[in-house]
Amino acid sequence: MVNMKKLTSMIKKVMLGTMTATMLLATSAGASAATKTTVTAEPVQATITLNDRPAATIEMTKIHLKRTSAKQLSTQVQTAVDASALNLDQQHRDSQLK
Repeated sequence: MVNMKKLTSMIKKVMLGTMTATMLLATSAGASAATKTTVTAEPVQATITLNDRPAATIEMTKIHLKRTSAKQLSTQVQTAVDASALNLDQQHRDSQLK
């Protein structure tokens, strides 16, 4: 009786393994057949000519930054947030009036 259970268990595992392998092969074959494309590219000749002088000139510019404190930055950010919230509130009121 024990041998029969082992045998049926082994047969089930072999069958499941075979079914899985078959499914994977069929899926892979179908996917490759569905995506197979043939591209024929013709050779292209291109000629590039470069000017002796570059067209653009480079100019150096100095940027002067002002010193600022964390409190000033915080105030500016808070002002921007308040203005954005006020704008959204106004848009909300306008949409309600329509």
